[in-house]
Amino acid sequence: MKVVRKYWGYAVALVLLYGWFSATLGAGVLVLLSAATFFYALFQAPVWCCAETRGKNFCHNNASGILMGCHLREHRWQKFKMLARKSSWGRLFRRLCSGFHGVATSFSALGAMISAVAAVITLALGR
Repeated sequence: MKVVRKYWGYAVALVLLYGWFSATLGAGVLVLLSAATFFYALFQAPVWCCAETRGKNFCHNNASGILMGCHLREHRWQKFKMLARKSSWGRLFRRLCSGFHGVATSFSALGAMISAVAAVITLALGR
């Protein structure tokens, strides 16, 4: 049960992918699944912290989501701060793609964002 609680967002992403290719789910359901996958990737997916340590290395503690840091107070909001500064986007992207979980979660977030936009457009057009 712990594994299901930890990785539920990837299962939702697979259902979302199935929904797009099978055309059995409505656009409203696709929007909800996209939003759930996107927020899972940002705030709950298991990844490395990757915050910058004092030695200019990456923190390898476990974190929840690609935008949240680990249990250390200084690391918790560091990625949010990097997102707010345009000059830090390159370093943030390198950190997000530093390991398999980071790459998988980043692509899940990107795919879910694109899926949500496409589903909202489909919903707006009434198809």
